[in-house]
Amino acid sequence: MKTQENLVSSYFPITTNCSGEHIQLIRNTALIKRFRKDETILHGGKACSGLVAVISGQLRAFIQSSTGKQVTLYRLYDYDVCVMSASCLLKNMQFDIHLSAQCDTTVLIIPTATIELINPVNPIFRQYTLDLLAQRFSDVMWTMEQIAFSPMPARIARFVLDTANQNDGESAILTHDTIAKELGSAREVISRILKYLQSEEIIQLGRGRIHITNLNKLEDLAKQLSD
Repeated sequence: MKTQENLVSSYFPITTNCSGEHIQLIRNTALIKRFRKDETILHGGKACSGLVAVISGQLRAFIQSSTGKQVTLYRLYDYDVCVMSASCLLKNMQFDIHLSAQCDTTVLIIPTATIELINPVNPIFRQYTLDLLAQRFSDVMWTMEQIAFSPMPARIARFVLDTANQNDGESAILTHDTIAKELGSAREVISRILKYLQSEEIIQLGRGRIHITNLNKLEDLAKQLSD
């Protein structure tokens, strides 16, 4: 097990550009938190936790409408850092983004209060947080472009491929409801498209599982995503 000191330097290497005093401050205030599968970490703009780095597991960032409809914006894996959880550091900007654990997940957090002390006197660290924000905005804009301009079958194909690659490369453990929630669509729409893909012998549907029967055709379909 890594010590707190090693964890901070491993997941936030930018801290090496801080003064000895600030490095010690970060090490003393950094928090390790563990979340169970499906536990929500961030509820829209109601909290400002700080910079969150994934030690193990997976986080899902999503937006949610007043009716409960969700759209996944991006995912965070080992060593990824979420800056949206520290969005209150950016004045006059509000992010109603939710974070949830997709499996049992452990994170390392640099609290907002600590960042507020360091950012004004360390331009390198401040630039680091801005670069993270730019990266996440890029991820969000890509997702919005897919929703606006890419056909749903192509989005489903890409999601099935990405999920299968996290498994055995040949099958994705997914339900129709999960895909609908991830892509911000209705379950009926997802089911209709999946049944069509099955009729074309591109996939085979099972209980909570989608088996890829024609990888080349599924990849060709996924290529229709907006660049």
